[in-house]
Amino acid sequence: MGDVVVEPARGTPEEAEHFSELMEMSAPEYFPDLLGRKFKELFRALFLEKENLFSHEHVIFAVYEHRIAGMLLGYDWKAKEREEKRTGWLMLKALGFDFLRQLPAFISAASGSGKLEKGDYYISNVAVYPEFRGKGIGKALMLKAEELAGQSGARRVALDVEKDNENAIRIYKRLGYSVEREHSIELGGRRYRFYRMTKPLEKIE
Repeated sequence: MGDVVVEPARGTPEEAEHFSELMEMSAPEYFPDLLGRKFKELFRALFLEKENLFSHEHVIFAVYEHRIAGMLLGYDWKAKEREEKRTGWLMLKALGFDFLRQLPAFISAASGSGKLEKGDYYISNVAVYPEFRGKGIGKALMLKAEELAGQSGARRVALDVEKDNENAIRIYKRLGYSVEREHSIELGGRRYRFYRMTKPLEKIE
Protein backbone atom coordinates (compact mmCIF):
# COMPACT_ATOMS: atom_id res chain seq x y z
CA MET A 1 0.00 0.00 0.00
CA GLY A 2 1.47 3.31 -1.03
CA ASP A 3 1.39 6.61 0.81
CA VAL A 4 -0.74 9.56 -0.27
CA VAL A 5 1.23 12.77 -0.78
CA VAL A 6 -0.74 16.02 -1.07
CA GLU A 7 1.11 18.87 -2.73
CA PRO A 8 0.30 22.23 -4.32
CA ALA A 9 -0.11 22.36 -8.08
CA ARG A 10 2.84 23.73 -10.03
CA GLY A 11 0.83 24.93 -13.02
CA THR A 12 2.20 22.61 -15.72
CA PRO A 13 0.33 21.66 -18.93
CA GLU A 14 0.27 18.01 -17.79
CA GLU A 15 -1.41 19.05 -14.53
CA ALA A 16 -3.88 21.17 -16.52
CA GLU A 17 -5.04 18.01 -18.31
CA HIS A 18 -5.57 16.23 -14.99
CA PHE A 19 -7.35 19.29 -13.61
CA SER A 20 -9.85 19.45 -16.49
CA GLU A 21 -10.51 15.69 -16.30
CA LEU A 22 -11.02 15.75 -12.54
CA MET A 23 -13.19 18.89 -12.69
CA GLU A 24 -15.44 17.10 -15.18
CA MET A 25 -15.53 14.08 -12.85
CA SER A 26 -16.58 16.30 -9.94
CA ALA A 27 -19.70 17.57 -11.78
CA PRO A 28 -20.15 15.78 -15.14
CA GLU A 29 -23.60 17.19 -15.93
CA TYR A 30 -23.49 20.50 -14.09
CA PHE A 31 -20.43 22.02 -15.79
CA PRO A 32 -21.56 21.47 -19.41
CA ASP A 33 -24.97 22.89 -18.50
CA LEU A 34 -23.40 25.89 -16.75
CA LEU A 35 -20.45 26.67 -19.04
CA GLY A 36 -21.29 25.09 -22.40
CA ARG A 37 -19.56 22.47 -24.51
CA LYS A 38 -16.04 23.93 -24.26
CA PHE A 39 -15.87 23.78 -20.47
CA LYS A 40 -12.84 21.44 -20.34
CA GLU A 41 -10.81 23.71 -22.63
CA LEU A 42 -11.80 26.59 -20.36
CA PHE A 43 -10.62 24.78 -17.23
CA ARG A 44 -7.28 23.91 -18.85
CA ALA A 45 -6.73 27.55 -19.81
CA LEU A 46 -7.78 28.99 -16.45
CA PHE A 47 -5.65 26.50 -14.52
CA LEU A 48 -2.53 27.74 -16.30
CA GLU A 49 -3.35 31.41 -15.63
CA LYS A 50 -2.66 33.13 -12.33
CA GLU A 51 -5.11 35.19 -10.25
CA ASN A 52 -8.41 33.53 -11.08
CA LEU A 53 -10.66 31.21 -9.09
CA PHE A 54 -9.73 28.16 -11.22
CA SER A 55 -5.98 28.86 -11.18
CA HIS A 56 -3.37 26.29 -10.20
CA GLU A 57 -2.67 28.69 -7.31
CA HIS A 58 -5.83 27.30 -5.65
CA VAL A 59 -5.32 23.62 -6.50
CA ILE A 60 -3.77 20.78 -4.53
CA PHE A 61 -3.10 17.35 -6.01
CA ALA A 62 -2.97 14.00 -4.26
CA VAL A 63 -0.16 11.78 -5.57
CA TYR A 64 -0.32 8.03 -4.99
CA GLU A 65 2.53 5.77 -6.12
CA HIS A 66 3.96 8.64 -8.23
CA ARG A 67 0.68 9.23 -10.09
CA ILE A 68 -1.84 12.05 -9.74
CA ALA A 69 -4.80 10.39 -8.05
CA GLY A 70 -7.07 13.31 -7.19
CA MET A 71 -7.34 17.05 -6.75
CA LEU A 72 -9.06 19.73 -4.70
CA LEU A 73 -9.85 23.31 -5.73
CA GLY A 74 -10.30 25.70 -2.81
CA TYR A 75 -9.81 29.36 -1.88
CA ASP A 76 -10.63 31.83 0.89
CA TRP A 77 -13.06 34.74 0.89
CA LYS A 78 -10.25 37.23 0.19
CA ALA A 79 -9.29 35.44 -3.05
CA LYS A 80 -12.96 35.31 -4.05
CA GLU A 81 -13.33 39.09 -3.65
CA ARG A 82 -10.00 39.80 -5.33
CA GLU A 83 -10.29 37.45 -8.31
CA GLU A 84 -13.99 37.10 -9.12
CA LYS A 85 -14.12 39.86 -11.76
CA ARG A 86 -10.93 38.71 -13.48
CA THR A 87 -12.27 35.14 -13.53
CA GLY A 88 -15.41 36.37 -15.32
CA TRP A 89 -13.34 38.37 -17.79
CA LEU A 90 -11.12 35.35 -18.58
CA MET A 91 -14.23 33.20 -19.07
CA LEU A 92 -15.71 35.73 -21.47
CA LYS A 93 -12.42 35.90 -23.37
CA ALA A 94 -12.22 32.10 -23.64
CA LEU A 95 -15.87 31.24 -24.31
CA GLY A 96 -17.11 34.35 -26.10
CA PHE A 97 -20.76 34.11 -27.09
CA ASP A 98 -21.18 30.81 -25.21
CA PHE A 99 -20.39 32.58 -21.95
CA LEU A 100 -22.71 35.51 -22.68
CA ARG A 101 -25.50 33.05 -23.37
CA GLN A 102 -24.80 31.29 -20.05
CA LEU A 103 -24.29 34.51 -18.07
CA PRO A 104 -27.71 34.60 -16.32
CA ALA A 105 -27.18 31.00 -15.16
CA PHE A 106 -23.62 31.77 -14.09
CA ILE A 107 -24.76 34.78 -12.01
CA SER A 108 -27.47 32.64 -10.43
CA ALA A 109 -24.90 29.93 -9.59
CA ALA A 110 -22.47 32.46 -8.11
CA SER A 111 -25.18 33.87 -5.83
CA GLY A 112 -26.02 30.37 -4.58
CA SER A 113 -23.22 27.86 -4.55
CA GLY A 114 -20.42 30.39 -4.96
CA LYS A 115 -21.53 32.76 -2.19
CA LEU A 116 -19.01 33.24 0.62
CA GLU A 117 -19.14 35.10 3.91
CA LYS A 118 -16.18 36.91 5.42
CA GLY A 119 -14.01 34.33 7.15
CA ASP A 120 -15.02 31.45 4.85
CA TYR A 121 -12.68 29.09 3.06
CA TYR A 122 -14.50 27.46 0.13
CA ILE A 123 -13.89 23.96 -1.14
CA SER A 124 -15.12 24.33 -4.70
CA ASN A 125 -14.42 20.88 -6.17
CA VAL A 126 -12.91 17.57 -5.06
CA ALA A 127 -12.40 14.54 -7.29
CA VAL A 128 -10.48 11.26 -7.17
CA TYR A 129 -9.87 9.00 -10.17
CA PRO A 130 -11.97 5.78 -9.90
CA GLU A 131 -8.94 3.48 -9.74
CA PHE A 132 -7.64 5.32 -6.65
CA ARG A 133 -10.86 5.42 -4.64
CA GLY A 134 -11.05 3.70 -1.25
CA LYS A 135 -7.47 4.64 -0.34
CA GLY A 136 -8.22 7.69 1.83
CA ILE A 137 -7.26 10.14 -0.91
CA GLY A 138 -10.39 12.30 -0.67
CA LYS A 139 -9.98 12.55 3.11
CA ALA A 140 -6.29 13.50 2.73
CA LEU A 141 -7.25 16.29 0.31
CA MET A 142 -9.98 17.58 2.64
CA LEU A 143 -7.68 17.61 5.66
CA LYS A 144 -5.00 19.49 3.72
CA ALA A 145 -7.63 22.04 2.58
CA GLU A 146 -8.67 22.54 6.22
CA GLU A 147 -5.03 23.14 7.13
CA LEU A 148 -4.74 25.73 4.34
CA ALA A 149 -7.99 27.32 5.52
CA GLY A 150 -6.54 27.77 8.99
CA GLN A 151 -3.37 29.32 7.55
CA SER A 152 -5.48 31.80 5.53
CA GLY A 153 -7.16 33.13 8.68
CA ALA A 154 -10.54 31.64 7.81
CA ARG A 155 -12.99 30.83 10.60
CA ARG A 156 -14.82 28.02 8.84
CA VAL A 157 -14.76 25.80 5.77
CA ALA A 158 -17.74 25.75 3.39
CA LEU A 159 -18.65 23.55 0.44
CA ASP A 160 -21.63 22.76 -1.77
CA VAL A 161 -22.69 19.22 -2.61
CA GLU A 162 -25.49 18.00 -4.84
CA LYS A 163 -28.39 16.84 -2.70
CA ASP A 164 -28.53 13.41 -4.32
CA ASN A 165 -24.79 12.72 -3.83
CA GLU A 166 -25.40 10.62 -0.72
CA ASN A 167 -21.89 9.12 -0.60
CA ALA A 168 -20.20 12.53 -0.54
CA ILE A 169 -22.66 13.88 2.05
CA ARG A 170 -21.96 10.89 4.30
CA ILE A 171 -18.19 11.44 4.01
CA TYR A 172 -18.47 15.16 4.73
CA LYS A 173 -20.63 14.50 7.80
CA ARG A 174 -18.05 12.00 9.03
CA LEU A 175 -15.41 14.73 8.67
CA GLY A 176 -17.46 17.10 10.83
CA TYR A 177 -19.45 19.08 8.26
CA SER A 178 -23.14 19.86 8.79
CA VAL A 179 -25.87 21.06 6.43
CA GLU A 180 -26.47 24.79 6.78
CA ARG A 181 -28.99 25.42 3.99
CA GLU A 182 -30.34 24.21 0.68
CA HIS A 183 -30.29 26.07 -2.63
CA SER A 184 -30.95 25.26 -6.26
CA ILE A 185 -30.30 26.47 -9.79
CA GLU A 186 -32.14 25.88 -13.06
CA LEU A 187 -29.79 24.89 -15.92
CA GLY A 188 -30.57 23.38 -19.30
CA GLY A 189 -34.10 22.51 -18.27
CA ARG A 190 -32.90 20.74 -15.14
CA ARG A 191 -32.98 21.88 -11.52
CA TYR A 192 -29.76 21.21 -9.61
CA ARG A 193 -30.27 21.06 -5.84
CA PHE A 194 -27.40 21.60 -3.43
CA TYR A 195 -26.67 21.51 0.27
CA ARG A 196 -24.31 24.12 1.66
CA MET A 197 -22.27 22.31 4.30
CA THR A 198 -19.91 24.02 6.75
CA LYS A 199 -17.40 23.14 9.45
CA PRO A 200 -16.09 25.64 12.04
CA LEU A 201 -12.31 25.70 12.07
CA GLU A 202 -12.14 25.52 15.85
CA LYS A 203 -13.46 21.97 15.57
CA ILE A 204 -10.56 20.98 13.36
CA GLU A 205 -7.83 19.16 15.21
